[in-house]
Amino acid sequence: MLTGLDCGQTEGSDREGKSACYKVVQELLARSKQENGSLICAEILGIQGHQKAVCSYVASERTAEYYKTRPCAAKVESAARIFADYLKQKTNGKD
Repeated sequence: MLTGLDCGQTEGSDREGKSACYKVVQELLARSKQENGSLICAEILGIQGHQKAVCSYVASERTAEYYKTRPCAAKVESAARIFADYLKQKTNGKD
């Protein structure tokens, strides 16, 4: 979403601009996959066979053990760092 805000287009007919933005998105996704091992949450969380989670209407207790199985905050931080690096390179003229 941030990449779209940074280099996205406002005209639907801007194919060249869309292609350039898609290229940036693919590069950032590749960096994220390299750093995190996957782009798929189930794989990152280690859910075998990507089976669906059992639906429950009772929230799990948020303990240190719970958060060890949910590295979501660390993955969001990783994405933010990757995007910040992209912006830094862009402003330094190293696209």
